[in-house]
Amino acid sequence: MLTLVLGVGFAVVGIAGAASAHHNTISGTVACKTGGGWAVTWRVVNSEARTETITASNRSAVVPVGTPLTSRQTRTFTETVTTKPTSTQTLTLSARWDNGSTNTSSGSIPVEKFEDGCNVTTVEPPTIPVVDDCGPGNAHYGQVPPGPWSAVTNPDGSVTVTTTAGTQFPGGATTVTFPAPVDSNQPCPTPVVTPPVVTPPEVLPAEARVVSARARMIDKCGTRGDVFKVHKRTGVVYTSKGKVLRQGAWLKATSPRVTVRAHAADATFRLQGKQVWKMTFRTRPCASAPEVAPNTGHR
Repeated sequence: MLTLVLGVGFAVVGIAGAASAHHNTISGTVACKTGGGWAVTWRVVNSEARTETITASNRSAVVPVGTPLTSRQTRTFTETVTTKPTSTQTLTLSARWDNGSTNTSSGSIPVEKFEDGCNVTTVEPPTIPVVDDCGPGNAHYGQVPPGPWSAVTNPDGSVTVTTTAGTQFPGGATTVTFPAPVDSNQPCPTPVVTPPVVTPPEVLPAEARVVSARARMIDKCGTRGDVFKVHKRTGVVYTSKGKVLRQGAWLKATSPRVTVRAHAADATFRLQGKQVWKMTFRTRPCASAPEVAPNTGHR
């Protein structure tokens, strides 16, 4: 690929005194920069066999104040222009030599030297996903989408994205920094702990203790005196309507029909004999006392 370099130099020598010829010769060249934009090279020549120091610069980012030039030294300074200029580009430098002489010189590049074919493409900055898992302080940027840029993650968690040659972000910026993401501090859910299943020890039938259950009832007239009792037995559990019954005590029948079931307390016991009692309590009324006293033969 052939790169066309266009250059033009102009030197303006300021007057520092009748006997002073101290000055800088300033010229500039411009070329298309690979990937887009313009590469500008400024050439500054010290006219004297004395050291000088730059005391003022209209392009201090290119030629900083304080820059030295030794005896008759020629120095070059470069810069990249990403947006086509609309007017002549000028470098103006003021200098002081070590004998106290001063001078201001300039060099310029006409705007037409910046060819249209060197334009820079403007691209939008990428959208970087944020990864914020549950738990505090772990938010961070995910993978930067591919594009005409490179990305660097900074120590504070921010990400700086820099465009490649020939591209720029809106406004002419070539870098953009995304601040470190803010963590939501969303707590992680508490895991559900399932209690371990305890398997009772296997008991062989020959090892089980054989027990028998017993229940009885008393059915009196009316319903107030209807009671039943389950006998107290080791290894036996009695239930009625799914509720465990108290053993060895008379219990009031709350309905005309009561079903009592006996269960082995655990695998070390085995029931024999009757295990279910269906009790029916009659609701016949109790006899009433006579309203008229019987005749006893006495008056």
